[in-house]
Amino acid sequence: MTKSFIFFSMLYLSGVSGVNIIDGTVAVPHSRPYIAFLIITKERQLEMCGGFLIYPNVILTAAHCKGKAITVILGAHYHSKNEKSQQRIPVQKMITHEAYNDMTLENDIMILKLQFNATITKEVKTIRLPSEDDHFGPGTTCLVAGWGLTSFPGNSSNVLREVAVKIKEHCNSHFPVCKEQMTKIDFFKHDSGGPLVCPGRNNIPTAVGIVSYMNRENCEDSHGSDMYVNVPAYLKWIKSKIGVSCSGHRSTDP
Repeated sequence: MTKSFIFFSMLYLSGVSGVNIIDGTVAVPHSRPYIAFLIITKERQLEMCGGFLIYPNVILTAAHCKGKAITVILGAHYHSKNEKSQQRIPVQKMITHEAYNDMTLENDIMILKLQFNATITKEVKTIRLPSEDDHFGPGTTCLVAGWGLTSFPGNSSNVLREVAVKIKEHCNSHFPVCKEQMTKIDFFKHDSGGPLVCPGRNNIPTAVGIVSYMNRENCEDSHGSDMYVNVPAYLKWIKSKIGVSCSGHRSTDP
């Protein structure tokens, strides 16, 4: 079975919610320039997700964030404001994993190809994907950011919030990394699809996971687990879909 998810424990008691940042701190504006805010058109409503820029015209997110159409907002801190730093780009093509299961959320990963390249600026940048030289073992401190709920019950955040988490231990072949129990710390809806960022080679921020879902009764449940797609397990799939050679160079324009 593919190692699809990884678990993390909270570094301190202010947190994330399987799909919302609960009690996290406000991020320094534009300090996470790879973060994307997705506006998703469904049959009867609009939904929101997170994502992250891995190439100027490629976003990585969760497969359950798919819809009839998606608009990507890059360079946002206040996503609801018309900031000068923002770039709004329609999605040209959605590529969900062929083995994605919308009941179990196994293989919950999706590539979004943008209609045109994002302009790389101080507020809009790509994030590095893992390589074989990276090691993200127990005790590694990582970061999750998003615009999800700030309390439960409550409203989603207009500003980007973040929280530190750390890898606890390896569990089993199905779930390669475990997370501790959490206390009022989660991620609920609008953080889905956002990156789990850990320090990679030379401490370069690296997208190690994708926020997938929260496995608990509710946001107050301290006994559940938060689920992240394990990006290293999908590197070959990602590269095959966007035309990247084994050396890491783009061979075609997606």
